[in-house]
Amino acid sequence: MTSPTRVLLNKNFSVTAAQMTALMGAQAAAGDADAPYELWASHSDPANGMLAAASHTLLEPAGLLGDAYADWLLDACVQRGIGVLWAGKEREWLADHQGRFAAQGVQLVVPAERHIQEKLDHKDAFLEDWDPQILPIPRWQRFTTPQEFGAAYAALQGSRRRLCIKPAQGIYASGFRILEDPPSLDGFLGGSLYTMSLAAARELFSAPQFPPMLLMEVLEGPERSVDCVAWEGRLIRAVVRRKFGVGQVIEDRPDLTEAARRIAERYGLSGIFNFQTKDQAGAANMLEINARASGGLRYSMAAGVDFLRLGLDAATGRLDWDALPTVQTGFQVYEDKAVRVVPGLPAWAEAGLHTPSGGRP
Repeated sequence: MTSPTRVLLNKNFSVTAAQMTALMGAQAAAGDADAPYELWASHSDPANGMLAAASHTLLEPAGLLGDAYADWLLDACVQRGIGVLWAGKEREWLADHQGRFAAQGVQLVVPAERHIQEKLDHKDAFLEDWDPQILPIPRWQRFTTPQEFGAAYAALQGSRRRLCIKPAQGIYASGFRILEDPPSLDGFLGGSLYTMSLAAARELFSAPQFPPMLLMEVLEGPERSVDCVAWEGRLIRAVVRRKFGVGQVIEDRPDLTEAARRIAERYGLSGIFNFQTKDQAGAANMLEINARASGGLRYSMAAGVDFLRLGLDAATGRLDWDALPTVQTGFQVYEDKAVRVVPGLPAWAEAGLHTPSGGRP
């Protein structure tokens, strides 16, 4: 009997639990006593779903960053005979430590070299460097002062398209707003969360200086998210999903699969990554690339792609490139919410602390 490779997934976004559950479920369904992977997970929150999904767990020290965090992870791996660390938290920083981990027999999987990850994480740097021959991009301007905001608005308003603002660095929709001039009462009464009047934007960005922001044309066509897994710049599989209402459609888009291949090659990507597009006049435009799994990866997993398993197989040399799974397309996907019971009460609840917001103090 061959001993399984011990894999540690350190602190990461909640979708990581779904990846782990899929991999372990597939191993169990295969009924293979020689299952190739033994999954470990670490997190600073003992109630996090990652720890519930793993066979073995570690509690991370809260607030540990940088070299100190890398030291903790390396020690944890060496002590427990872990062969692969699939990096989540501090993945950019950890990219500089691959040699240290390798010297101790631990394969550290990061999306790319540190400078590449940082470029993708800063939307302005990414857009400045982007090759529009892969996919076109909407017109955009960077601003960090009130004067630059005014100049950016003047440069773009003649496009006759709506404009939006977003931070140069951020995740999900934090800081994203579509500018309305004048503001819409119907939108306000309808609970619109992502609109802002031009006057409010001018007031918001009236400080002498603020973190880099982007002003960008709003593209009015369908929005798509492409979830990918690659190894050392070679695309393994890509799943294209089009967003609509509360569900999504898994599509067959060879053009976006080709874009995924070129993106993986251009940035030398490994592991799971994602990019977002939006149509204008029927053509997909690039919005951003995330060197991590997207929050909507669960939708793409329904296409028959076990992203984590494929990435690990590539990392450990088990992947058969001539027998990759077929990507299923042409169906709708909806996500149902579920609850999970966590035994005991958190410390703040046992202490009788009041949290009106419903969150942790």
